[in-house]
Amino acid sequence: MRKRKTPNLVTIAILTTITVVFWVFFSVYRVFTDVPSYAVPAEILEPVSPTLDASLIDKIESRIFFSEGEVVTPTSTPEASPAATPTP
Repeated sequence: MRKRKTPNLVTIAILTTITVVFWVFFSVYRVFTDVPSYAVPAEILEPVSPTLDASLIDKIESRIFFSEGEVVTPTSTPEASPAATPTP
């Protein structure tokens, strides 16, 4: 006896149904386990004023300025390599 092969349309329908069931399950699971969004204060959400404050710019310009020669860049310490060195 020869075994009958299921039609391609039936196979696609079964796989689509399984996919939809898993999709719905994981969507419901995500809704119940999702962390609620944070409440942002209204003062943070207010738009920023587009006008420049001249006194604030003057304060920034009057701060201490270091020239490039005055800034010391840190150097890293060399580390020992774990590789073995050949001996003569």
